[in-house]
Amino acid sequence: MAFNTHNTDDIEIRPRFKLLSSSFEPKEFLEKIKNAISKDITIVGKIAGDHIFLSIPENEQHFWSPAMEVVVAKDYEDEEITAIRCLIGPKQSVWMMVMFLYVGVGAMLFFGGMYGLVRWSLDNGTKFLWFIPIGIILELIIFLATKWGQKKGRDQMLHLVSFLYHSLDDESLIRE
Repeated sequence: MAFNTHNTDDIEIRPRFKLLSSSFEPKEFLEKIKNAISKDITIVGKIAGDHIFLSIPENEQHFWSPAMEVVVAKDYEDEEITAIRCLIGPKQSVWMMVMFLYVGVGAMLFFGGMYGLVRWSLDNGTKFLWFIPIGIILELIIFLATKWGQKKGRDQMLHLVSFLYHSLDDESLIRE
Protein backbone atom coordinates (compact mmCIF):
# COMPACT_ATOMS: atom_id res chain seq x y z
CA MET A 1 0.00 0.00 0.00
CA ALA A 2 1.24 3.49 -0.76
CA PHE A 3 2.73 5.56 2.05
CA ASN A 4 0.13 8.23 1.53
CA THR A 5 -3.19 6.44 1.94
CA HIS A 6 -4.94 9.15 -0.07
CA ASN A 7 -2.68 8.38 -3.01
CA THR A 8 -3.67 5.39 -5.15
CA ASP A 9 -0.19 5.10 -6.69
CA ASP A 10 1.20 1.85 -5.26
CA ILE A 11 4.57 2.27 -6.94
CA GLU A 12 5.54 5.71 -5.67
CA ILE A 13 9.27 6.07 -5.19
CA ARG A 14 9.23 9.45 -3.44
CA PRO A 15 6.26 9.44 -1.04
CA ARG A 16 4.58 12.75 -0.31
CA PHE A 17 1.86 13.89 2.03
CA LYS A 18 0.28 17.11 3.26
CA LEU A 19 -0.75 18.16 6.77
CA LEU A 20 -3.29 20.91 7.38
CA SER A 21 -3.74 22.92 10.57
CA SER A 22 -5.76 25.94 11.54
CA SER A 23 -4.14 26.23 15.00
CA PHE A 24 -0.80 27.85 14.17
CA GLU A 25 0.75 30.23 11.68
CA PRO A 26 3.59 28.99 9.42
CA LYS A 27 6.23 30.91 11.44
CA GLU A 28 5.08 29.18 14.62
CA PHE A 29 5.42 25.75 13.00
CA LEU A 30 8.88 26.65 11.70
CA GLU A 31 9.88 27.73 15.20
CA LYS A 32 8.54 24.50 16.71
CA ILE A 33 10.49 22.37 14.24
CA LYS A 34 13.63 24.46 14.72
CA ASN A 35 13.43 23.95 18.50
CA ALA A 36 12.86 20.21 18.09
CA ILE A 37 15.86 19.87 15.74
CA SER A 38 18.13 21.48 18.32
CA LYS A 39 16.94 19.04 21.02
CA ASP A 40 17.01 15.78 19.02
CA ILE A 41 20.42 14.30 18.16
CA THR A 42 18.87 11.62 15.90
CA ILE A 43 17.86 14.22 13.30
CA VAL A 44 19.89 16.64 11.23
CA GLY A 45 17.94 19.62 9.97
CA LYS A 46 18.50 22.72 7.91
CA ILE A 47 16.01 25.55 7.55
CA ALA A 48 15.98 27.85 4.54
CA GLY A 49 13.06 30.26 4.42
CA ASP A 50 9.88 28.20 4.56
CA HIS A 51 11.73 24.97 3.60
CA ILE A 52 13.06 22.47 6.11
CA PHE A 53 15.42 19.67 5.11
CA LEU A 54 15.52 16.75 7.54
CA SER A 55 17.86 13.79 7.39
CA ILE A 56 19.52 11.13 9.48
CA PRO A 57 22.94 11.85 11.10
CA GLU A 58 25.84 11.04 8.80
CA ASN A 59 27.22 8.22 10.98
CA GLU A 60 23.89 6.32 10.65
CA GLN A 61 23.36 6.93 6.92
CA HIS A 62 23.66 4.32 4.20
CA PHE A 63 23.37 4.71 0.43
CA TRP A 64 19.54 4.59 0.47
CA SER A 65 18.99 6.74 3.58
CA PRO A 66 16.02 9.04 3.11
CA ALA A 67 15.83 12.80 3.32
CA MET A 68 12.65 14.76 3.95
CA GLU A 69 11.79 18.14 2.52
CA VAL A 70 9.10 20.02 4.42
CA VAL A 71 7.47 23.21 3.13
CA VAL A 72 5.40 25.22 5.61
CA ALA A 73 3.13 27.87 4.09
CA LYS A 74 -0.43 29.07 3.91
CA ASP A 75 -2.72 26.72 2.00
CA TYR A 76 -3.43 27.73 -1.61
CA GLU A 77 -7.16 27.21 -1.27
CA ASP A 78 -7.80 28.59 2.22
CA GLU A 79 -5.62 31.37 3.65
CA GLU A 80 -6.79 30.54 7.20
CA ILE A 81 -5.14 27.12 7.08
CA THR A 82 -1.42 26.34 7.30
CA ALA A 83 -0.27 23.59 4.94
CA ILE A 84 2.78 21.47 5.67
CA ARG A 85 3.85 19.65 2.50
CA CYS A 86 6.32 16.79 2.92
CA LEU A 87 8.35 14.92 0.32
CA ILE A 88 10.47 11.94 1.31
CA GLY A 89 13.05 10.39 -0.95
CA PRO A 90 16.67 9.40 -1.24
CA LYS A 91 19.43 11.99 -0.98
CA GLN A 92 19.59 14.35 -3.96
CA SER A 93 22.76 12.74 -5.34
CA VAL A 94 21.17 9.28 -5.27
CA TRP A 95 17.93 10.62 -6.78
CA MET A 96 19.81 12.32 -9.63
CA MET A 97 21.77 9.13 -10.35
CA VAL A 98 18.58 7.05 -10.49
CA MET A 99 16.88 9.56 -12.79
CA PHE A 100 20.00 9.69 -15.01
CA LEU A 101 19.91 5.89 -15.30
CA TYR A 102 16.16 5.87 -16.04
CA VAL A 103 16.52 8.51 -18.76
CA GLY A 104 19.72 6.99 -20.21
CA VAL A 105 18.28 3.50 -20.47
CA GLY A 106 14.97 4.91 -21.76
CA ALA A 107 16.80 6.82 -24.52
CA MET A 108 18.77 3.70 -25.42
CA LEU A 109 15.56 1.69 -25.52
CA PHE A 110 13.74 4.26 -27.65
CA PHE A 111 16.41 5.15 -30.20
CA GLY A 112 18.03 1.71 -30.39
CA GLY A 113 14.63 0.07 -30.66
CA MET A 114 13.47 2.49 -33.35
CA TYR A 115 16.64 1.95 -35.36
CA GLY A 116 16.25 -1.82 -34.99
CA LEU A 117 12.60 -1.70 -36.07
CA VAL A 118 13.47 0.43 -39.12
CA ARG A 119 16.24 -1.99 -40.13
CA TRP A 120 13.87 -4.93 -39.58
CA SER A 121 11.17 -3.33 -41.74
CA LEU A 122 13.78 -2.86 -44.51
CA ASP A 123 14.82 -6.55 -44.23
CA ASN A 124 18.31 -5.62 -43.05
CA GLY A 125 20.10 -7.01 -39.98
CA THR A 126 18.07 -7.03 -36.79
CA LYS A 127 20.78 -6.92 -34.11
CA PHE A 128 19.48 -3.59 -32.87
CA LEU A 129 16.15 -5.17 -31.93
CA TRP A 130 17.98 -6.51 -28.85
CA PHE A 131 17.85 -2.97 -27.48
CA ILE A 132 14.13 -3.45 -26.74
CA PRO A 133 14.25 -6.45 -24.36
CA ILE A 134 17.57 -5.36 -22.84
CA GLY A 135 16.20 -1.85 -22.22
CA ILE A 136 13.02 -3.20 -20.64
CA ILE A 137 15.01 -5.53 -18.38
CA LEU A 138 17.37 -2.71 -17.33
CA GLU A 139 14.44 -0.39 -16.54
CA LEU A 140 12.89 -3.15 -14.43
CA ILE A 141 16.20 -3.72 -12.61
CA ILE A 142 16.51 0.01 -11.84
CA PHE A 143 12.92 0.10 -10.57
CA LEU A 144 13.42 -2.97 -8.37
CA ALA A 145 16.66 -1.50 -7.00
CA THR A 146 14.84 1.69 -6.02
CA LYS A 147 12.06 -0.31 -4.34
CA TRP A 148 14.67 -2.37 -2.45
CA GLY A 149 16.41 0.84 -1.38
CA GLN A 150 13.11 2.31 -0.25
CA LYS A 151 12.47 -0.80 1.84
CA LYS A 152 15.97 -0.60 3.31
CA GLY A 153 15.42 3.04 4.33
CA ARG A 154 11.86 2.50 5.62
CA ASP A 155 12.70 2.61 9.34
CA GLN A 156 14.64 5.84 8.90
CA MET A 157 11.79 7.29 6.84
CA LEU A 158 9.30 6.46 9.58
CA HIS A 159 11.64 8.04 12.13
CA LEU A 160 11.68 11.28 10.11
CA VAL A 161 7.88 11.32 9.87
CA SER A 162 7.52 10.54 13.57
CA PHE A 163 9.93 13.35 14.43
CA LEU A 164 7.88 15.77 12.34
CA TYR A 165 4.60 14.81 14.00
CA HIS A 166 6.09 14.99 17.50
CA SER A 167 7.80 18.31 16.88
CA LEU A 168 4.59 19.91 15.57
CA ASP A 169 2.59 18.65 18.57
CA ASP A 170 -0.73 19.85 17.16
CA GLU A 171 -3.96 18.00 17.95
CA SER A 172 -5.77 19.60 15.02
CA LEU A 173 -3.46 18.29 12.27
CA ILE A 174 -5.33 16.76 9.37
CA ARG A 175 -3.47 14.55 6.92
CA GLU A 176 -4.54 15.06 3.35
